[in-house]
Amino acid sequence: MHPIASHSWKQNVGYFLAAQNFFLFGSSSVYFAILWYIALKASSGTWIMLATMATTLPQILISLWAGIWSDQYSRKKLIIASSSLVTLLTFGTAIIYFFFSRDLWLLLLIAAIRSLGSGVQTPAGNALLPEITPKKELSRINGLNQFISSVLLLISPILSGFILGKLGIMFVFVVDLVTATSGIILMACVHAPQQEQQQQEHVAGLSGIKDGLKYTFSHRYLRNFMVFTLIAFVLVAPSSQLSTLFVKRAFGSAVWRLTLNELLWTMGALLGSFYITMQKRLPHKIKLITLGFIGSGVSFAVMGLPEPFWTYLLFMFFSGICMPIIQATTNILIQENVAKEKMGRVFSILQIVSTGIYPIAMLVYGPLADQVSIRYILIVTGVLLILVGFAFQKRLTSLAGYLKDLN
Repeated sequence: MHPIASHSWKQNVGYFLAAQNFFLFGSSSVYFAILWYIALKASSGTWIMLATMATTLPQILISLWAGIWSDQYSRKKLIIASSSLVTLLTFGTAIIYFFFSRDLWLLLLIAAIRSLGSGVQTPAGNALLPEITPKKELSRINGLNQFISSVLLLISPILSGFILGKLGIMFVFVVDLVTATSGIILMACVHAPQQEQQQQEHVAGLSGIKDGLKYTFSHRYLRNFMVFTLIAFVLVAPSSQLSTLFVKRAFGSAVWRLTLNELLWTMGALLGSFYITMQKRLPHKIKLITLGFIGSGVSFAVMGLPEPFWTYLLFMFFSGICMPIIQATTNILIQENVAKEKMGRVFSILQIVSTGIYPIAMLVYGPLADQVSIRYILIVTGVLLILVGFAFQKRLTSLAGYLKDLN
């Protein structure tokens, strides 16, 4: 009997969503605290670039291997093992920072450790969800996952700002320890099917990576989808990674401004994910992703114009609406069409060409932000993202007939 039928899938998915979002809550609290702490202490685009690289570059280095592990071993056990190891290493490094050496490089090390964990957890989690969820419910469950994530991301910058301002950065790591432990316990309660993975041929690392890349880029639809996603997220990088520094330079360095910057984006993300949750099916996924790209581009371009802080926050809110629509719709598209035995590797490649591309992009944007006003960077990348959105719609629509060949 199929595992979805033999167990209460709603309870199972409930454990999974709770666990994943406990992990996310702890990680985002640590991320905001580290980014803000470095921005306030160093006030440098180069340091923000280093923080971005520490947060995302390790994901790139491990993602392709993580995709193979996800396709060959128990995805549930992989998530539990990586989360446990990351939590222990994070808290250990935090203790060294707090008691022995207040060196900013230790915070970058913590960010890098957490990035390695995310590089394993993200493709494994995205590939595990369709195994425990009926296909007809994938749209709603992905939307619900984005919605819960947005709620927690709404809380985490507030919590990080409060703890950072009142108690100090060490207490953020204590919160992370509690949330990670809770997530591990909940993930252990998830019933995940293993028989399909156990029957698969275990391929060596480089061979498995080559196989995953060949599968992804030999299909015209997937190849074009990944290339456009790569270009789009290169253009998203400045608004994502430089907004904290932009707020500090353009509007002031008060913690409440940094908090509102994240808060308004997250409120928008909450609204965007709520929209996905309310949809039983998403028949026009490419159109929806296109709207997300174009809406983001318009928001970034306007955010770069000289304006009051509240106007800037309004368009930060609009950009927040777009991102969960892009991410959730993309996940659903892959989960519904890609072969299960290849899904982990496809999600690992997606992770690299989306958020994983940030450190490479920031090698340019970070130093550039110390030479050119961030306003101009936002305006130019916003306009280019609008153009990419239109090209994405035209190209992927023309290749729609190739989608059925993926599975």
